[in-house]
Amino acid sequence: MRPKCNNMLLLNDFFYSHWFDWDKQLFQFINGHNSPFWDQVMQVITSTQFGLVFCLILSIITFVFYRKKTWKILLFIAVVTLSADAFGARVLKTSIQRLRPSHDTEYHGDYEVHLLQRKDGTYYRGGRYSCPSNHAINYLTTSLLFFYFLSPKVRRKWLLGIFVFGTTLLSCYSRIYVGVHYPTDILFGWLIAVLIAGLATWLEKRFNIVEPPYYGGSTDR
Repeated sequence: MRPKCNNMLLLNDFFYSHWFDWDKQLFQFINGHNSPFWDQVMQVITSTQFGLVFCLILSIITFVFYRKKTWKILLFIAVVTLSADAFGARVLKTSIQRLRPSHDTEYHGDYEVHLLQRKDGTYYRGGRYSCPSNHAINYLTTSLLFFYFLSPKVRRKWLLGIFVFGTTLLSCYSRIYVGVHYPTDILFGWLIAVLIAGLATWLEKRFNIVEPPYYGGSTDR
């Protein structure tokens, strides 16, 4: 049984209204188009290790351009991302209490959610609550902040954009594919990420937390 919403946020019941039929249908479309091959691929993409490799690559690129100043940038990004993650997981998720598709069999009726099967025979279901997606928050916050610091340095900004935002999109897609998030969980997570990253970059510019941004002239930040 899905929980009754008795919190300050009333979005839980709203998610079950007819206004979100498209959300369920899109989830079922993505989650329903699966195969053993893509199960293995998505199992890698949705993993924590994949995210760590993503951050490691961006950290190396940052070091190439910033050298001794890299630790300030990485610390700034880590603090902002971890704060966004905590806000999503400990405040929003526990307030909204929307069940993950992998836990909410009542909502889907006869539709069977496709889940990834582990080697021990159990299925990956994630935590109890789904909205917002912390994968969406963490990936987009990290991508926006790295892009903020790296875009003044690289010549082909479009390649950097494809890498950071393409990886973010792929990771978020994997969360729907493996049956632990609805599309609106992802969208809500992206909204939180944009707001927090936007505030963080404004504060960085306003108070020169790392360095003032590049506006022209010297290529050094």
